[in-house]
Amino acid sequence: MIEPMQLPAPSRQVGDAYLQLVMEIDRFVSELVEGRLAGKIRCRPGCSACCMEFSVLPLEAAMLLAGWDWRATGDPGRCVFLRDDRCTVYRRRPIICRTQGMALAYINEIEERIEVSACPLNFGEDDVLEQADLLFMDGFNERLAVLNLRYSQENGLAAAVRIALADLACPPA
Repeated sequence: MIEPMQLPAPSRQVGDAYLQLVMEIDRFVSELVEGRLAGKIRCRPGCSACCMEFSVLPLEAAMLLAGWDWRATGDPGRCVFLRDDRCTVYRRRPIICRTQGMALAYINEIEERIEVSACPLNFGEDDVLEQADLLFMDGFNERLAVLNLRYSQENGLAAAVRIALADLACPPA
């Protein structure tokens, strides 16, 4: 297995498709925050309540590492890319970070219903959310999975392996 710090850069086609996906997600989030959810979303610079340890797919790890020339530090249990409660890789942050704070929706085809995961800092248990308030993630996640599979196949990596952000903070050997 390739060490995370040795992940190859994505091909231009895969990298460009990933950046296009990110721009689409950012546009949807912005439209919700500035439109239907204006005044509802409390996420601001310095709010790092959701910035915990987590893992990403190989493609997203490679995109984070692109052009990276410094060492991340962090508190145990927190994201290694936080410094003074601010994201040090904000422009390159993974998709999960771009959607935090929103009311995320997923289609449960087996139970024929919409499952919603919403930030408790922005949405209370008694808040009534309409479909137009939700950020439906299934299509975005499917596109990310396809791009990650392609990246992994092009580079001989296991597509299903997730890479902990903390592992990206290790200096190159």
